[in-house]
Amino acid sequence: MENPYAYMAKASVFVLSSLWEGLSTVLIESMAVGTPVVSTNCPNGPEEVLDHGKYGELVSVGNTEEMAEAILRVLSGEAKSVDSDWLKQFQLETATQKYLDVLKL
Repeated sequence: MENPYAYMAKASVFVLSSLWEGLSTVLIESMAVGTPVVSTNCPNGPEEVLDHGKYGELVSVGNTEEMAEAILRVLSGEAKSVDSDWLKQFQLETATQKYLDVLKL
């Protein structure tokens, strides 16, 4: 698929049910197109991307009931909005500058 963002933008909710993650790029992409997010609070990624649940629902790994309740909350209109300033840290220019700063270049 060349451009999944058009589909993501039309989704009512994006659900990530990972056991573990690195940088959850798909969460960032979903938030960037305005799609509410529900994610497992698995190690290394979602909690940081969603600012400890401020910008999306975080549920316990393996807890299907908690996941279902979070999805229903979002679908019933209780989606958390994302501050566009928060998303700026994930932009290429910002991330590149952070690397340059760390490397003192």
